Amino acid sequence: MPGPLLAAIAATALQPAAPAPPPLAGTWQGTIGGRAVRACFVQRDWGAFGAYYDMARLRLIPLTAEEGTGSGFSEGGGDAGTPRWQIVHAGPTRLTARRTSGRRTLPVQLRRLSGPQGEESPCAGVAFHRPRLAGIGTVTARVTYSGVDHDRLTLDTGGRFGIEVVTFALDGASPAIRRINAALAAPLAGDPPRWFECVSNSLQQGAMEGEYSEKLEMVTMTRRWLSVRYQQGGYCGGAHPDASSSYRLFDLTTGAEVNIQDWFNDRAIRRERVEGVSEEVRTLQPAFRAFLTESWQPQDAECGEPIRTAEYWNIGLEGDGFLFGPQLPHALAACYQEWGPGVDMLAPWLTPEALAQMRALRAERP
Repeated sequence: MPGPLLAAIAATALQPAAPAPPPLAGTWQGTIGGRAVRACFVQRDWGAFGAYYDMARLRLIPLTAEEGTGSGFSEGGGDAGTPRWQIVHAGPTRLTARRTSGRRTLPVQLRRLSGPQGEESPCAGVAFHRPRLAGIGTVTARVTYSGVDHDRLTLDTGGRFGIEVVTFALDGASPAIRRINAALAAPLAGDPPRWFECVSNSLQQGAMEGEYSEKLEMVTMTRRWLSVRYQQGGYCGGAHPDASSSYRLFDLTTGAEVNIQDWFNDRAIRRERVEGVSEEVRTLQPAFRAFLTESWQPQDAECGEPIRTAEYWNIGLEGDGFLFGPQLPHALAACYQEWGPGVDMLAPWLTPEALAQMRALRAERP
């Protein structure tokens, strides 16, 4: 007679194996009731997720897997009462499901457009989003800043994406102006455009698409220089949102972008070559950092030490002076401040060429 342990093992061996999850991964197109939709599903070792959009509205709706069901998905973040999908069948070419919202249930009939592409998320690819990208444009408005007339360019997604892009274009058609305008328009250019990276990155590991903002605005325009404030932020996947603010400087005579840190001498800026990093790494010399912060007062006591020890700083040209701001980790973003000692005080830290440029800027003042 077999013992109880052997009997239990034998009984377990005779039980049917748990059904494999349906082959959902891929891009699909079809209908929910009478509405045309496009959907995607991703299957990972840890679980599944998906998304879809109505071909008329083109706004993404996340599909979050319901724990323990294997074939159930909730729309949105999976909150109670939201519409849900119950997958009935998923095969090589066809997928059927039921979508229930309240007391109403509609049939879902989809045909496969493409299968999974290695580790790439079907929800992240351009092929899935192509109808949403079609027809996205730019709104142009005439504006004036500090007496300079120019065009403000604003991305218009028609509400399809949580993306904000605002930049501008200078008047004129010289080679230098065309070069600068091309650099300023870069956030709007490309197929797919650069901002789509945020959408794609978010959908690599989850059902929610990213939200992102990118802005370029004029700070100062002189006879020779264009100073631009660059701000970007949002959530594109990962542990937490991201945000940053910096400056860019363009030479109006050549159209070239200039690193304003080149205006500061080696007493102010430490320049290093680091293995594996293509660009020169630049940090503030301790003495220059101490000079910048010696007369500065933090807006909060907790911000003092992080700012006084920050190695990486933003430097921007404003009028005939400079603005300085420390680059801080996300958790200390609220501590960010900008200030600028007078150019006369900065003279020992500037190159001779920079001093000449600052004198020329001062001479332009009315």
